[in-house]
Amino acid sequence: MTDDFLTNGLTNDRYLKALRLTDQFQAEIESILRQFDQRMVDAQPDLFEPGLNPDVKTSESPRNGLAFHRINHQMTGPASPSGNQKLNVHLYWMPPTEYDRTDIDGALRAFGYKIKNAATDKDTRVVEQTRAGDWAVEISNNPYDSNKVFYNHVSSRADIEDAVDTLVDHFATVGDVYSK
Repeated sequence: MTDDFLTNGLTNDRYLKALRLTDQFQAEIESILRQFDQRMVDAQPDLFEPGLNPDVKTSESPRNGLAFHRINHQMTGPASPSGNQKLNVHLYWMPPTEYDRTDIDGALRAFGYKIKNAATDKDTRVVEQTRAGDWAVEISNNPYDSNKVFYNHVSSRADIEDAVDTLVDHFATVGDVYSK
């Protein structure tokens, strides 16, 4: 560390401002993910039990990827299959090569969803329906487990809002595949 670097961090409280900016960004992303999660639940209410509080987590240094913000919502509604399925809505920061996205310079910002612990045949049917329906939804293997990820790369608030609308419509249309 150079003297200039330390001095610049102290000048005008730059270090403290950077910490506050990180906290503010994480709080705003969490708020967006909570709204996204609720819209997904509303799109397939029979897959979820009312009143459950989803699990929220942020990591700046996960084992895989670069960073993530995610919500896991247990699927325990009357139409949900037995087991430990969870709706996972997220913003994953990934190296583009993890998702075979050589068109992206920098980090892939995958805003999307997956059904954790879903049966492989159900994920396969959703992938087939997605491709047949010509959805504006990207599909990838998941770096964290064996399920498929349905996402859009986002670069702005407007991109996130468009992705939420598209992904909620997608789940409303194909999400019943994950039911009993």
